[in-house]
Amino acid sequence: MHDVFTLITERVLRDCGGEPLCAHVGNVQMCAVKKHSTYQALREKVRLGRSKSVASMRLWESVVTLAREGSQQEREKWLMILLDLLTPYFEGWSKDLARKWNYEVADIRSAMMEGALEAWFSMPGGMPSKELLNSMMTRAFKGARGLVEAASSETCTAGTEDLIAATSHEEDLTLRASSIVETRAAPDPNSNERIRGEREGALLQRMGVMSRVNIFHSKLRNGWRDEKESPPLSSEQVGRSWADGKNLYYRFSDLLPQYIGFNEAAKALGLSESQASKMARKGTLPFRVLWIGNSRAVSVASLMRILNIHDSILHPDDVENGASHAGGQ
Repeated sequence: MHDVFTLITERVLRDCGGEPLCAHVGNVQMCAVKKHSTYQALREKVRLGRSKSVASMRLWESVVTLAREGSQQEREKWLMILLDLLTPYFEGWSKDLARKWNYEVADIRSAMMEGALEAWFSMPGGMPSKELLNSMMTRAFKGARGLVEAASSETCTAGTEDLIAATSHEEDLTLRASSIVETRAAPDPNSNERIRGEREGALLQRMGVMSRVNIFHSKLRNGWRDEKESPPLSSEQVGRSWADGKNLYYRFSDLLPQYIGFNEAAKALGLSESQASKMARKGTLPFRVLWIGNSRAVSVASLMRILNIHDSILHPDDVENGASHAGGQ
């Protein structure tokens, strides 16, 4: 009989396959670490019990960050990994409790995972990763004890499959396109879009980076990007993409590095590295940290949200027109 622990492990193995997994920044190509192991090998090295290692806690912090950042699909994937890293510390205890109370071990494990998920979804956004780990474990053990001590065979009415599916009900963190003018003042959405793109192009031209932007545009037009990575189209944008033959729209953040160093992120918020480190230990730092070996990195998309920098959706034609005007052409 499959219990929730088995289902989670199977789900993670299916999502990760036998390919190398990057638990630093989530992308093997983007990571500064050259060698990556498979998930199975990674799982065997992690120690989150009483004898927590520094390396394991840094990996845990990165996984927590990845489970909070990115697309909904990516967040769900990393949350499943996070839960699966906990199951080795629940398995033996759940068996002992089932024998002691003559209870179904599958029901106990469902109660434990329900408690861990309750802790995850109710935690404050800035809770330090170590406190989160302790909270999830405590709530898991409390949930199991509450189940057996109630002297009832009733458990969560949802099946284990429903419990896993519920993990995707997190607030959508998808970035929205911004507008450089009030929507009410815009003649129409198409004009608003072109004005926004031309203004960004003029800015990029004055910064002297349009040569690199043009290379990026050329790659887009040559089909370098998978359509799944393109921003979703509005009804107004569909017609323009039909004329182009493909979706060429992209987000401004696509022109930026995916990650920056911890020190640079702290400076963007007006903090010194020591101040930011102290805030991270207290759980008051507004951005989350990814560990790459002994170095810390921060997601640029996450930092843009914190600084209220809108991640505009742009079309190459508009950006290039704005750059040409700014360049006097």
